Amino acid sequence: MTAPVTPLATRGIGEVAFADSLPEAVTAVFWALTHLGNPYLLLACVALAYLLGDRVGISRRSAAFALGLGLCAIGLTIGLKHLFGLPRPPISYRDGLGFPSGHALGSTTFWGGVAVLAHRGAWRRRLAVAAAVVATVALSRVLIGVHYLADVVAGVAIGTAFLAAVFELGPGFDLDDRTGALATPTGRHVTALFGLALALGVAALLVAPGESELFLGIGTAVGGVLAWRRFGERVTAVSLELSGRTLAVGGGGTLVALAAMSGVAEFAENGLLIVAVGAVGAVCLLALPVVAAPDATTK
Repeated sequence: MTAPVTPLATRGIGEVAFADSLPEAVTAVFWALTHLGNPYLLLACVALAYLLGDRVGISRRSAAFALGLGLCAIGLTIGLKHLFGLPRPPISYRDGLGFPSGHALGSTTFWGGVAVLAHRGAWRRRLAVAAAVVATVALSRVLIGVHYLADVVAGVAIGTAFLAAVFELGPGFDLDDRTGALATPTGRHVTALFGLALALGVAALLVAPGESELFLGIGTAVGGVLAWRRFGERVTAVSLELSGRTLAVGGGGTLVALAAMSGVAEFAENGLLIVAVGAVGAVCLLALPVVAAPDATTK
């Protein structure tokens, strides 16, 4: 017996036909732009920001908090996709579920979170840049035909609501200064956010038991809790000198950890193995500032 078609399942308003009519050159541009919301690219960005610390305009503790936000987005996205069970547009090259858009939700959570947490430049300008990036990612998902407009609007809305709730219940907002960070998480906030990411991931398993990205997110959250409790205070006090050794150890270690984590999520079929590699990878990434410069000065 065929399942009834719900209104949300046929939620297009003409955007699919428009996307299908675009010239290939235009579609290629948006294919490139859509990677601004790719979860592995965002993981690489936050890992690099964490390693370099204040030099890129965000503290190491805040970068760890941004990693936690990204992990929460994984559990939220996969759980909600399977809860709603709504298909992608018929022209999509990808199979699977489409509501809400993971790229839209994830980029909102990550880029919006970084704009709040960064301490360089006027916060209004940071938020405007983040909004422009999120809008670009959301638009690209529609124009390359993998999502309906409703999917990306829902993704942005859910990501924004989640960010507001996390910061309001956690570190809070400081709007007094025009420059500087809008929120400054403590070490406890970082640990709690990794714990929330773990809880969201485990909850999502109830409706999506076979998703490799979900297993990777769970493992990374577990490693995040363990590593931050063990190394959190030390890494926030370390000031790395940009020597050849620290760049080689730190950069090489980051590359190896990220390659192992993404590779096992892509090719492994054993969920426990993916969780284990995610946990080990997270511990390695979060401990790297200490490992890269064991004789580094403290702030």
